[in-house]
Amino acid sequence: MMNIKSISVIALLIFLSSCNQADKKEKNENVTASNFFQPPIKYADIPFKEYDVDAEKGDTLFYQSGSIILFPSNSFVDKEGNLVKGNIKVKYRAFTSPIDFYLSGIPMSYDSSGKQYTFESAGMCEIHAYKDGLPVFVNQKSKPEIYIATQNNLKEQNLYYLDTAQKKWINKGTDIVIDLHKKTTYNKVYSTSTEIIEPIKPEKANNKSAIIKIAIVPGSFKELLVYDNLQFQLDPKEKNFNDNDTAGVWSNVELIKGRSKGLYTIKFSNASRSVSYAARPVLDGKDYEKALKIFDKKNKEYQKKVKERLDVEKADSIQYVKDSIANSIVIEENKRIDRINALIEKENAIIRKKNKQIVETNLSNRLMCGFQIDGFGIWNCERAISLNCLPIVATFKDNKGNLIELTNIAVLYKSFNGILKFADNNIKVVKNADNMIIGVYNGKFAYITYDQYNKLKLNGESREVTFIMTVVEDKDNNYEFIKSVVGRQ
Repeated sequence: MMNIKSISVIALLIFLSSCNQADKKEKNENVTASNFFQPPIKYADIPFKEYDVDAEKGDTLFYQSGSIILFPSNSFVDKEGNLVKGNIKVKYRAFTSPIDFYLSGIPMSYDSSGKQYTFESAGMCEIHAYKDGLPVFVNQKSKPEIYIATQNNLKEQNLYYLDTAQKKWINKGTDIVIDLHKKTTYNKVYSTSTEIIEPIKPEKANNKSAIIKIAIVPGSFKELLVYDNLQFQLDPKEKNFNDNDTAGVWSNVELIKGRSKGLYTIKFSNASRSVSYAARPVLDGKDYEKALKIFDKKNKEYQKKVKERLDVEKADSIQYVKDSIANSIVIEENKRIDRINALIEKENAIIRKKNKQIVETNLSNRLMCGFQIDGFGIWNCERAISLNCLPIVATFKDNKGNLIELTNIAVLYKSFNGILKFADNNIKVVKNADNMIIGVYNGKFAYITYDQYNKLKLNGESREVTFIMTVVEDKDNNYEFIKSVVGRQ
């Protein structure tokens, strides 16, 4: 009994120790996640919008910049994997421009095989869900879908999830870019097969059965027209031949291709009767030798054509499978377009009916990137690219000529929906492009415009450059003003 009790106590202690370690790990991960990145400017970050969702019924949520979030029924589970019921609080925000990315503090670079890439984003979002203040998780059997309004129609985008525990982006495959204004069709025209005529190998006439001479109507049997002085010898199995039929007067003679290779049926008919005989084409003497050479040539041509036909059919077969998959993708995309459009129109009808003077879901371009999520957090539709940059050792001054120490330094350049971020004054600008340099000084947004940058005429090798920065006033140190400043450039 003592041994059993002793083992039970030890087991209990081990169990309690494991739980404590798990709790500690969970707390550490939460701390790590919260410290992984921070918004560079207090009170200038993009705020979350909160929604209430019935866990069992699901819901469709609309975000002011154009995002649509679809929650199927039973999309939420607790940390043990049990379905959650009742009201769920969903928090969502979208980042669609470089200044959004910057003010969020979210990292916008990707490391692959030791090489650093910069993200160009079609749209990024952050989503979380809670039940009574505690986080809930995605039910893997009923995953939500997110559609983010975008200006970027590039098809080679990938989907990334920001793993805050590992402090890196995880490639989650590809997203779907759809144009709600335009359905697509998929048509494939396959190669048209031309008829291939197999030549009939000539046979030499013999004395085993009767021979009949008939004229072939031009164009009726292409496999026979290459041979001159062709005759037809009755098949040895033909037992119904009557010699008297050769003396008869026949108004019509018909040659019919038989089921066996090289075998034909000759049908003689007049007003009173008809007879048919099975026969094979044959030749005599020099006609046979000549025909055999012709056959050898024609047969090689035939075999070549057969091989070419088989190659084409094989390619067509492979293409057919690809086309079937592509066509099914198009069908699903068109269904998705119809569904999203119907949801948007329904939501806008509700808004119009209530006569609310609010901004409706942004439908200006109706181009969206969509994806399913398997977890809550930060998701990004983007492509990782390597930019051609010029390294610079930067010095920063304010408009009065005073040296300033800039933090959270970043570079934007036109026509690129992303940012380059730097930890110190060793920065990089994109060669032969309009660059805008931004940062933070004493908690306030600072910037140099595209025009001011261009006047510096930076080209060539690495160099030291002094940038005169505009630092915003306290009253303007907010999201709306900062976004307007960058948007004007």
